[in-house]
Amino acid sequence: MATRDELRAYLREQVEVAVLGGYKSDKQVLTSIEELARHELGDGGEVEQLLAHTRRRLEEHRVEEASWTEPTVNDALDRAFEELNRRGILALQDAGYTMSDGWGEVNDAAARSSEPMRGATFFHGQDVERGVLGAGLMLAFGAFEDDPKRHDEASLAIAREVRAVLASHGIETEWNGRVETRIQILPFEWRKRRQSRRAMRTEEDTGSLQERVLRNVLQEQGVSEEAAIAALEAFIGEAALKHYGEGRRLEAHYDPERKYVEVFEAITVVERLDDDPAVARNQRTVAELAPRGMEVEPGDELVFQLFYRAEDAPEAHAQDAQYGDILDVKTAGRPLRWTSRDLREGILARLSGR
Repeated sequence: MATRDELRAYLREQVEVAVLGGYKSDKQVLTSIEELARHELGDGGEVEQLLAHTRRRLEEHRVEEASWTEPTVNDALDRAFEELNRRGILALQDAGYTMSDGWGEVNDAAARSSEPMRGATFFHGQDVERGVLGAGLMLAFGAFEDDPKRHDEASLAIAREVRAVLASHGIETEWNGRVETRIQILPFEWRKRRQSRRAMRTEEDTGSLQERVLRNVLQEQGVSEEAAIAALEAFIGEAALKHYGEGRRLEAHYDPERKYVEVFEAITVVERLDDDPAVARNQRTVAELAPRGMEVEPGDELVFQLFYRAEDAPEAHAQDAQYGDILDVKTAGRPLRWTSRDLREGILARLSGR
């Protein structure tokens, strides 16, 4: 039988799960915690103390969430599940509390859906508890296939598609390829938004900031667009080199359609690394690349985009997972940031040759 101290510790953990989980309103959080506390502790002052603690944690979480200016892994998960639903795979978060609850909610949702669904994936309340506490998530999956002979293969196809969509949104998974085993989303920092669904993008976070500063410089300085763009490219290329490591072969190119500078890193394929470490840093051998399924030959140039903007976090996560070791750098969680003043001064300095 649990001691009083163990019960208190358990209840505080449940407060954290309820507050950080992100799937309940404030009222629902307080109601669920009160019911649980009265069941475990009975009526009395300890219940009120726990509720006061819960209210404080809700307020603290509101303040903390307001500081999340970059997309979170939970944001990426939201986007991935939205895409899966558009593809005809019913994707539910926090579906019931157990596996059987989850499948019940899936079947109900599929029956209500106006669009035909090919299959489903979900995680349930117990998965949320483990996710909040840092253990990652487990995804159940299955196909809506009535033929028993085809059900398993159809379910495996659903699982492969779920993993592919998650990967495209920067979410790493592991799975042994068996129909009876759930897909694991590797442990991540749980940041589920309770007040807003997506990160608010400030002026400094968006590519359009570069465009606005560029236009202002053109109007103020009377320089050619070509010269101003070259100065902007030089400023961002130098900043990326300093931020991600000197000695890399980086190129910065302004994309007029996206209205911001893209940064690329070039790697040369060789049979054997050069004896000079500075040269070897930008080389990778055929032996390193071939096991990854890359059909390359000595002399080939591999070019990778570096996703340095905060709003490109899903792409950065996906590239880190697939090519981070080849590039010997990871950009997720390490965005470059500037104010409009930083960008303006950087452009002007390079226009003047400083």
